[in-house]
Amino acid sequence: MLGLFRSKPLLDEGSTEWLFNAYAWALRNFGSEAFHQDTILVTPTDRHFPDKSLDTAEERISAAFGRVSAYAGMQGWPCELAALAPGTNPVPPPAISSATPRGPQGTVSIEGEKQSIPIAFDPAMIGKPHVLIAAFAQQLAYHLGRAIEEGAPGGEELRGPASDLLAVFMGFGLFLANSALTVCRGGCSGCGTSVQTLGYLTEDEFVYALAIFCVLKNIENAEVEPHLKKTLRPFFRMAVKEINKTRADDI
Repeated sequence: MLGLFRSKPLLDEGSTEWLFNAYAWALRNFGSEAFHQDTILVTPTDRHFPDKSLDTAEERISAAFGRVSAYAGMQGWPCELAALAPGTNPVPPPAISSATPRGPQGTVSIEGEKQSIPIAFDPAMIGKPHVLIAAFAQQLAYHLGRAIEEGAPGGEELRGPASDLLAVFMGFGLFLANSALTVCRGGCSGCGTSVQTLGYLTEDEFVYALAIFCVLKNIENAEVEPHLKKTLRPFFRMAVKEINKTRADDI
């Protein structure tokens, strides 16, 4: 009878287990000490992105990527921005043979003729800087995940969700959660209303992953919620509460 009054888990059991397993994978391979000591919660504020006054879109995009790579601890990686022309697809990623994944001394070796890692972006994203930063973080996370021997949790077919999780793990959870669903009033293509998605995780999974990050880092809700969409704040609070109550031993 008492079971009737127990609250329902926020996510299905499989999704929650995968998120915790993915965090364990990330901590094993990219350094628990570096995560706890050096990784920060990056916020969509002038504190972390003080480059709005730069003259050109190209300068603002380059400055944004430079800050994203530094916060990710991947500033030593040989990345090169590549603007996508309309209708084109990103260049296939180079093969990374070895790496010291993160931190100021992080380096990589690239197989074949490619001497840099292309980071593709849509120039139109300059009008949506939060989405641009989220996309940069996702691409860096994808390459970071490929730089280690241990495969992504769930195998290669879950490489995309693992990259999303790594982007949150690197500190960009606010950007990923806020950009996971974008409703375009009047239609992004000119008529009606459309919804654009970013990434492989669902919006709820992004918010839950952000909550795990904040519990691990002992970040108070009050530091997070002002930068999170209002519609996501109740779920975030419930996720933090659920993690502290039922999953404390797992983290």
